[in-house]
Amino acid sequence: MLHALAIQDGFYDPTHQVIYNRLGITNQDELREAEGALSIPAMLRVVLGLVDIPGQFDAAHIKQIHRELFKDVYDWAGQTRAHGPNGPFQGQKPTYVLNPKGDLMRYGPYEQLDQRLDAIGAQLQLENNLRGLTPPQFAQRAAYYFDQYNHTHAFREGNGRTIQTVMAVLGRQAGYEVELVPAAAAQLNNVRDLAIIRPYGPLQPEKNLEPLALLLSTAIKHIPGPEAEKLRDPSQARPLAAPTSDMQRMEAQRVLQASAYVIGGALRDIDRGDTTRGNQLLQQMSQVLNGQATATQRGGSIQEAALEVSKHPVLKQEAPLVLHAVALAQSVQQLVKLEQTAQSQIQAKVSAEVKQKAPVPKRRGPKL
Repeated sequence: MLHALAIQDGFYDPTHQVIYNRLGITNQDELREAEGALSIPAMLRVVLGLVDIPGQFDAAHIKQIHRELFKDVYDWAGQTRAHGPNGPFQGQKPTYVLNPKGDLMRYGPYEQLDQRLDAIGAQLQLENNLRGLTPPQFAQRAAYYFDQYNHTHAFREGNGRTIQTVMAVLGRQAGYEVELVPAAAAQLNNVRDLAIIRPYGPLQPEKNLEPLALLLSTAIKHIPGPEAEKLRDPSQARPLAAPTSDMQRMEAQRVLQASAYVIGGALRDIDRGDTTRGNQLLQQMSQVLNGQATATQRGGSIQEAALEVSKHPVLKQEAPLVLHAVALAQSVQQLVKLEQTAQSQIQAKVSAEVKQKAPVPKRRGPKL
């Protein structure tokens, strides 16, 4: 069996086998019921605009929203899963939306949560918080950002309600009410899980988002009034030519993580059950993902593994597997390119600073 990334849970009380909570509850079902009873009314107050939480949809803003929803349940409300009572939480979660045996959903590294939330918020600002869009356009872009927040999965508990609240606040700033009816809300878990596991493969992110975008489109209504109409005016739209470099890096890392597990399993099959090379690939992926090594340093061996699987006389017949091999190689290439661009920018900045600080030679007149 391939070794998954080490899972630790600093939020879990092993004595009572529940998450640490401020209510003293030691039964999981009771805790879930209490969490809903306290957080849902708080969520509605924010969604309806009765509680205003201004911000830039970055780490500080998202954490503030989470705290507002869950402060009566958890002392750690508003803290990411990097900061539990007894340490961080990485974790993974099964979903059965497509596979009765379950697919594992893996989320962003806990070490990068604030960085990733800030990157999402920064790109939203470049898009003017999705103002000036038609309902279909808003649904499409909202689905993209919903998925980005969901894959980041900033908190140990409460990500779903926090993200729904974020979408409602974002919608209000763009002239739309975003509120899922109960029937649609029941489907939300399925479509958001589909966006994570990407049934159409890692190279078609937009197609994988279609079910989520369709569901969100049913939740969008025009807010009446001239102010909301101004927010929807097309002159407010700021479409992006391309994602920011930070968002490109996050996407490449996401593909790297997902496809490395698939290719690692294929290496195990090639080696007739020996997991040595598969685990080595996961270790290399983990090092790149967590900043312990660069894609430039580990990319060669990762791409060799992808090439071997794609060229294998039996495995190359499996189209989904080959797609993951291609995606793995492309993710490494993208990360290397981003590393090179960042290094060039640093060198250019240093060079400019050196030139700026260099003393101007004094002009000497003729000797008398």
